[in-house]
Amino acid sequence: MKSARPGPRYRIRNAAGEELVCPTLADLHALYAQGFLDEHDLVRSEGSTRWVPVSALPALRGVQERRTSPRKVSLVIAAGAALAAALALLARGLR
Repeated sequence: MKSARPGPRYRIRNAAGEELVCPTLADLHALYAQGFLDEHDLVRSEGSTRWVPVSALPALRGVQERRTSPRKVSLVIAAGAALAAALALLARGLR
């Protein structure tokens, strides 16, 4: 019986130079999606000598978009609240 060959492992290096080995792309994806990895952390697949930013990996591109969406939503909500408060003050002044 043939066993399934696991995919490549990944090495991750943060800004402080600390390294971590990640066993699969799925684990790397989960770490990035949950915010344990910064977009500027470097990663390379096992056997490669080239380090690239985590955010530059095509397999993780959608994660970055989802991570920035909550920030955008928060900004839109804050702007809406500020506009509502300004309109309330303006309406109060017109009475």
